[in-house]
Amino acid sequence: MQLRIALAASAILLGHHRNVLFTQCNGDTSGYPVSTSRLSFSPTDATPVMIQSTNITTSQLQDIWILQQRRVDNILGATQSPAQIPTWLRTLGFDGKWPDSEVDYTTGCSARRANWPAQVHWQRLADMARAWRGLPGEDQFKHNSTLRMAISSGMGYWFGRDFHNLACLDSGGTPSCPCNNLDNTFWNTNWFSNLILIPEFVSQTCLLLNETLSDSEFNNCTRITRRSYGAFGRTINGLGILTGANTLDVVKVGIDQGLLTLNASLLEDSFGKAHSELQIQNDTHGDGIRPDGSFGQHNGLMYNGNYGKDFTNDFLGLEIEAAGTGYTASASSRQAFATLFEGDRWMIYRNTVTGTLHWDFSALPRFISFPAIDGQATANIKLNLSEILELGKLWSSDTLTNFATTLDHVDTTANAGNLLGNRMFYTNDYMVHRGSNYVTTLKMFSSRTKNTECTNSQNPFGFHLADGTLYTHVQGDEYEDISAAWDWDHIPGITVDYGATELSCDTARHVGIEPFVGGVSDGQIGLSAMRYTNPLTKSLGWQKAWFFLNNDTQLVMVSALDSNTNANVISVLDQRRSGGTIMVDGAAIDEADKAQNVTNARTLWHGGVGYVLPTAEGSAFNLGMDVGEKMGNWSDIGTSTQPASTVNLFAAWIVHPARSLSTPLSYIIYPGTTPSEFVQKSHERDIQIIQNDEQISAVYDVEYDTVLAIFWDLSGGTLAVRPGSGKADILVESSDNLALIYKQRTGEVIVSDLSQTLKSVNVTISVGHGTPPPPLSWVKQPTQKLIFDFPSGGLTGSSMSQIIP
Repeated sequence: MQLRIALAASAILLGHHRNVLFTQCNGDTSGYPVSTSRLSFSPTDATPVMIQSTNITTSQLQDIWILQQRRVDNILGATQSPAQIPTWLRTLGFDGKWPDSEVDYTTGCSARRANWPAQVHWQRLADMARAWRGLPGEDQFKHNSTLRMAISSGMGYWFGRDFHNLACLDSGGTPSCPCNNLDNTFWNTNWFSNLILIPEFVSQTCLLLNETLSDSEFNNCTRITRRSYGAFGRTINGLGILTGANTLDVVKVGIDQGLLTLNASLLEDSFGKAHSELQIQNDTHGDGIRPDGSFGQHNGLMYNGNYGKDFTNDFLGLEIEAAGTGYTASASSRQAFATLFEGDRWMIYRNTVTGTLHWDFSALPRFISFPAIDGQATANIKLNLSEILELGKLWSSDTLTNFATTLDHVDTTANAGNLLGNRMFYTNDYMVHRGSNYVTTLKMFSSRTKNTECTNSQNPFGFHLADGTLYTHVQGDEYEDISAAWDWDHIPGITVDYGATELSCDTARHVGIEPFVGGVSDGQIGLSAMRYTNPLTKSLGWQKAWFFLNNDTQLVMVSALDSNTNANVISVLDQRRSGGTIMVDGAAIDEADKAQNVTNARTLWHGGVGYVLPTAEGSAFNLGMDVGEKMGNWSDIGTSTQPASTVNLFAAWIVHPARSLSTPLSYIIYPGTTPSEFVQKSHERDIQIIQNDEQISAVYDVEYDTVLAIFWDLSGGTLAVRPGSGKADILVESSDNLALIYKQRTGEVIVSDLSQTLKSVNVTISVGHGTPPPPLSWVKQPTQKLIFDFPSGGLTGSSMSQIIP
């Protein structure tokens, strides 16, 4: 092979021909002509490459040859069964067009914006090209001349209708690319279809066909891919500049073009752009990998499960292909990729019914509008664990290899990978708590982040999806395929003035009003808080704190609740698939009583989750429930064409009394329990609510000698803790508003600046009479002052700890 490459390089340097072609087919193209305008070599049974530049070195040629081989293998590896190809060949017209009954060729302003149906034309061509290239066990298609001619016919049909007005790239439907579409060319009003969707199919198809492309096909291929890559450095109408996953999608098109034309400069530029994205993004609304392992897209949305997943898949392919060449990632890029995987693993759970790995819905924003059967981001994690393991070994990365091996293990609980503990994603207002048999996720939003989005008519009713949404995955099927039928004012975990906000696509997306949102974590336990004002109506406000404690115990506090509407204000416990038996105050309720309000209920258990409900002197917190079959249309919430869905749903909520709306409440959650385990834990666990008002929300976990507190006021405050049993009373004082965990047994104090505005904070802890906690220095110095200097840049909002000396 080295000799063949040297011969090729010599041919280039001697200037034998402007265009040089390598062919892997050992001279056999099975009846399909190779362009006679190009000089051919047959170096090995390897991927063909076309050389259009004489300014290339032998070492570059060697790298590109390796890249081409691996790239083609990668494309072929993603292929599914080509069983439909004989049918496609029969129905393809002489003009290269399939019947309208098979492919919707609607173009221009009349075409659907999301998932443009006309893409099916190129999906088929790409699958046909893969089969022609050669798939295991499908020798009847390999280098088949009939199949190859059909591909040319289909390509010719599209190329003949490809748009030449560059304004149609991203400005379809405007005067510069009007809806009348007089030349009847193929374009979509969604820039994504023109810039990424179709060019990706084109670039892969053309690379697979490589040496058999006619001059006309070659020129059309490179015109479309060059047009896509040319979007770098310009502002895209409806998007802005390319960032994050979009950058990677276009980079892949550029790399395929570079491999097709053997353009070393284009490849260097493409990989350079890719690796500039494979870095930690520290801007507040940055798209891409954030320092905490979350993935941002669309300037303030956490999207690990869709755009982050696409970003990951793109890089997996690129880095496996580039390993050992001059195009491989730098150390900083590798570390950034590892950071993303470290964050991803916290967001993945397993549906134990189907055995499928899924992304938490809070990592999918608008893609909640798709049922799993549609094959979108809700179907599964859509990550190739074998490829992740392969790259982990190539890079000697424990993070990647552990990600692949732990998730590849078949678990019997929702906690995929048996990952235990707590993690705060401070750049995207998201906390995850994982027990041995459950996964709980909490999604908030602030003045730094967005609640959700509605794009292409997907997710029009998702306004409340980050209002403190609390998903509890026990069996793992609780929330799958229910969004078409569920009540969008009963989002799990939220506090809402029911029905007071009009839900529509135009008003779904908002940046939060309040900055004081976030959490603190020591990796095992955590505390999150959210100050909320409805960003659309301004009619509802509250403060809420979530305590994720040891021994699978969670506590929720609501305070400072205020509403200026007549709507009922409720705090939703859950809305999920019905999980069978429902127990209220220890007794199973009758089927006929499953839509009701229960006065003065003390406990509720359903589907592996138990609740100890609030009590208040002079105020009754009633329990509301609704259980039964609900029907909804997927087309009402997005672009799915699946039929109407009927789901048996369970919903439960606490009703805030209208006459005393501001009365604080708290309730305890025990996830992953049987009815008997719930009863036992609810009696044995000793959790003291120290304070729950507009100034401080705090608890003392007696069993673990741990204080957790939110200081809401800008000036901080003082918290009095009285453990009892002869232990010394404790005063905790903060100079500013923050979240705090004080673990008395170790003397560790962990804090976080939820507003992400502070430079430092003073925390003073004093002990009174009685047995002091460790360390022994309390005896000589009963007051300890700790000064925390908060980090800046990408670490703003992260947790910091000190040990009391």
